[in-house]
Formats: sequence, structure tokens, C-alpha cells
Amino acid sequence: MAIIATDIHGDPAVAKAFLSFRPTELHICLGDLVDSKGRPPSFEKEAECLNLLLQSDSILLWGNHDLAYLPERPWKCYGDFGEIAFRKQFDEARDQFLAAYSVDGWLCTHAGISPKVERILTKEVAISDQTAVAAWLNSEFKKELRIKLPHNDPDELRHGYGPLFKIHVCRGGTDEYGGIFWFDAFGEQAQPSPAAGRQIFGHTPVPYPERGTSHDILGGPAISWINLNAIEGHWVYDTQRDELSELLIL
Repeated sequence: MAIIATDIHGDPAVAKAFLSFRPTELHICLGDLVDSKGRPPSFEKEAECLNLLLQSDSILLWGNHDLAYLPERPWKCYGDFGEIAFRKQFDEARDQFLAAYSVDGWLCTHAGISPKVERILTKEVAISDQTAVAAWLNSEFKKELRIKLPHNDPDELRHGYGPLFKIHVCRGGTDEYGGIFWFDAFGEQAQPSPAAGRQIFGHTPVPYPERGTSHDILGGPAISWINLNAIEGHWVYDTQRDELSELLIL
């Protein structure tokens, strides 16, 4: 049983509404805890939002915006306050974060598992076992984060190189697909991988929470997925009730 949200982007009112929604159940945030989205930036409010989530018992996943504040900085910062604004908080709390999590038959990542990443997964782990998939993604994330980026300014420390960190050209990168922090099904014209089982993710904005199905080209069953990153409102998904709910923001 879990209450899942994503892309809170530094809004303490949304964080409070999320944490108070059915508060006795496990809460999971799918990343992008900071960096204002569609409203005037406020360092104080973003810091408050981040602290609320870090001090909660929630499962926290890395988003592409969050990773930009680590000392490794796998890509440039997209926020309004510079790359060191939240570096200390994220660096000290890095053990609270995961790259992937499995709950009630749902594989949770920030941006989803693309077909290209799925091909890598099938060589490494029994992809039908979501717990094993999440464990491999978390282990591989730690390895890839330590690898120095190629073709970089020698005076600039940046790491995070490998399949999980790839950025498709539709998102301003140079890669042929996006990893679990950047996959954009619409921009890449690819479905979330059905082989990874049911998936829930955020990252790519959609008008409202979007439910869809991915189809196995070999004739396997259609697999459900949910994109929670809604432009209209802030939503959560309850895995026990199989229910999407819009948060009441005070």
C-alpha cells in the first residue's frame, strides 16, 4: 500500500498536502523535489519543501532536477538559485534516496523504463521480478554516478555516465534514448517498456494524470503504466485502491 506523487518542484503547500493525504500509509515521491515550475521562484519556500520531504518517512526517488545539486552534477542545474543552492541537503541525505522502487506490483522511477533500457535490463536480471529490477537499477545507479563524463571541461567535476543517465535529443541531449531520469515517451515516440511490468513515473508533463498500456511486440499481454506529472493540479495515486486523487492545496 502506498500513496505516490511526483514532481513537487519546491512547493511546500503541495508537499504538506501530499504528506497529509492518508498519512498512515507509505508515501513515495518520484523525484524533482525542488526547482520551481510555473511560478515565481522562492529559495525559502523551496528549502522548506525539501526539508519537509527529507524529514518525513517517505520513500524518495532521484529526479533529474535533484541530481543536478549533487557534487557529481551529472548535468547542469536547471533551477534559479545555482548549483550549490541545495547541494549540502542532497549530499548529506543521499542515503535517503533511491533510483527505483517496487511496490504492489508497480515499478517506480522518475521518468520510466524505455525499451532501450529494458534491453539492457534483460541481460542483467530476471525482468519479471520487479524487486530484482529495482535492486539492479539502484546498484547500477551508484556505479554509473561515479563514472566521469567524457569530453568535459577538465576543470569541471561532473560525473554520471551510462545508460541510466542518457538524455535523448528531444530533451536537449545527444543520445538515442533517455535513461530513467530523462525518458520522454512522447518525444521519443516510444512506449514505456512492457517487459518491466506495471510502471509509474513522472518527469514528462501531461495535461492530467495519464493511464496507458504498452504492448509487447511478441504478443505478450498489455501492461499498464501511469504518468503522474500533471500540468493541471497535483495528483497522487493510491496503489491499494487503484485510485487517482487530486490534492487539495491550501
